[in-house]
Amino acid sequence: MITFGRKLKHLRQKNHLTQKELGMAMGFPEDSADVRIAQYESNVRIPKEDLMKLFSATLGVPVDVFTVPVLSDPREYEVASFWMHELGAELE
Repeated sequence: MITFGRKLKHLRQKNHLTQKELGMAMGFPEDSADVRIAQYESNVRIPKEDLMKLFSATLGVPVDVFTVPVLSDPREYEVASFWMHELGAELE
């Protein structure tokens, strides 16, 4: 599964921001802004809901981009397909 940190790093780079620039845009102190973002990108820290919303707003994406799991392993697709078939009517 693609982690929060990997999603954050991709979106930061896509927006041509350094870790320090993103951290400062988030309101973190200048002297620790890059360290905080590095911690989130390496999954040492996982943001709470309010900070997750701020990341979303700052990077211009819906919060679901961060919170909805993204499958990345073929087994995950197989299992998801199984459950979609088994529970299809309940999922609609």
